[in-house]
Amino acid sequence: MMSDDHDPDGVRANLDQDFIPFHQARELLGKKSYQEVHSICVEMIDQNPDYADAYYVLGILFYEHHDFRNALDLFERAVQKGHPEPGVHAQLARCYLALSRPQEALAHIEMATARNPEDSYTLSSLGAALSRLDRHEEAVELHRKATELAPKDAFGFFNLGSSLQFLGDFDGAKAAYETALQIAPEYLKARAYLTLIKTHTREENDLPALQDAWEKRHPRDAEGGLQIAHAFAKVYEDLGEPKSVMTWLDKGKSLVREVIPNRRVQDKASFKAAKALSLTLKPDVDTIADGPIFITGLPRTGTTLTDRILSSHSQVVSAGERTEFAACLQRGAQQQGKHVLDAQTISMATEVELSSVGAVYLDDVKAILNTSHRFTDKLPLNVFFAPAILTALPSARMICLRRHPVDSVLSVYRQLFALSAIEYRCAHDLQDLANFVADFYELVEHLSETLPASRFRIVDYETLATEPETEIRQLLEFCGLPFEEACLEFQKNRAPVATASVAQVRQPMYTSSIARWERYKDHLGPALAVLNDRGLLD
Repeated sequence: MMSDDHDPDGVRANLDQDFIPFHQARELLGKKSYQEVHSICVEMIDQNPDYADAYYVLGILFYEHHDFRNALDLFERAVQKGHPEPGVHAQLARCYLALSRPQEALAHIEMATARNPEDSYTLSSLGAALSRLDRHEEAVELHRKATELAPKDAFGFFNLGSSLQFLGDFDGAKAAYETALQIAPEYLKARAYLTLIKTHTREENDLPALQDAWEKRHPRDAEGGLQIAHAFAKVYEDLGEPKSVMTWLDKGKSLVREVIPNRRVQDKASFKAAKALSLTLKPDVDTIADGPIFITGLPRTGTTLTDRILSSHSQVVSAGERTEFAACLQRGAQQQGKHVLDAQTISMATEVELSSVGAVYLDDVKAILNTSHRFTDKLPLNVFFAPAILTALPSARMICLRRHPVDSVLSVYRQLFALSAIEYRCAHDLQDLANFVADFYELVEHLSETLPASRFRIVDYETLATEPETEIRQLLEFCGLPFEEACLEFQKNRAPVATASVAQVRQPMYTSSIARWERYKDHLGPALAVLNDRGLLD
């Protein structure tokens, strides 16, 4: 999933006179001089424990370092000390969303908007928060206002471009990304995303601009290098050069492997815990199918396609990719793990009252959607929690997408994940990824044997693509939904799409992605060897 960019350079709200001496810390924060900011904040708090702005700026510092719980505490202290700006509520909303607590986030979004924010950073932060809630139309409005207030803020235009892309306004997104690059030519993420949403030809392509960006990037900027490498791969894919595609993907991912450890041991433990869970929890078999529909699998294997098909039904809306179930599970166990997809969190499902977890989950998602309709939740790796989800929500159904194992490896390897998405750390190494796919296949087979067929259904992407009407009718029946023609014309669904499939799912069904791996087989040796050893190749 793509995410809005942020930079604290816009931390420049309307200050009253007591806050003016502290403006230096805000400026340093914009320059990412974090140690100096921390020192100033601590010194100011020592001098005046009621200095609300010090807590606010320090909270942004912690947020920028993904320490969301400490950031939350600091922003709450700023409110308690009487911080006058709407910005502190915008930052509280971002923290609560990072911790998968949407109801609290929504409350602070309302508090912030009620105070009529007029600085670009707060407006951009609110737009980012609304994007995480899949309220992209509202996000676009705020991002537009932010760019009007700060027409030289490249980050604001990038955020606007992201939200427009989610809405399917590709021309608007391109224009926003181009503006960001005009303001900040060195902005690697904007350069990459502009390339990724374009179609390239031999006569017209972004190769010169990408080569320039690659040569000028900071050598220790692994994420920026990864983004540009993926952009190169997109161009060469359009030009039909698989060798160059893989060469550039390997270049980018090698930068990541140099600075971030793999998660082989942790991933194995998660698969083991998920299998054990299905032997302990026994979801009810005969239940009414009128609850949430979970769409799971591996990324880029048809999950978004299935979500669009089902949410084209008049009785169903899409909630997007929600992390709330695992977060509710952690809260139910009174745990505060840093990551929700790990063996410890999965195993917690045997130690909590799952009906209570399910009730809180429903409250959270319904608050986001503001509707009583049935909804889909398409977080792919919710499959790890399948027994817990089906036990906690007796009226829920789960669909698991499965694709040819080598196509699965290739599709995930081609996907650009943020470095913060540790659940997909395997995507940076072909051997790790192939083992992850093989473990996924084994888990899904295990779940199909231990979970009720009336509530857990495997869908093969290839069958869905080649026999769409038959498969769609069966899917609707499984979900307890009457057939509607609109589900066959899912490409007309105008709802936002906040995943990498944003362009593809606005097209009619196609089969050109089936067996794509065969064009790349000469460059997939490490993955093919693993899959062959694991018995997944004919």
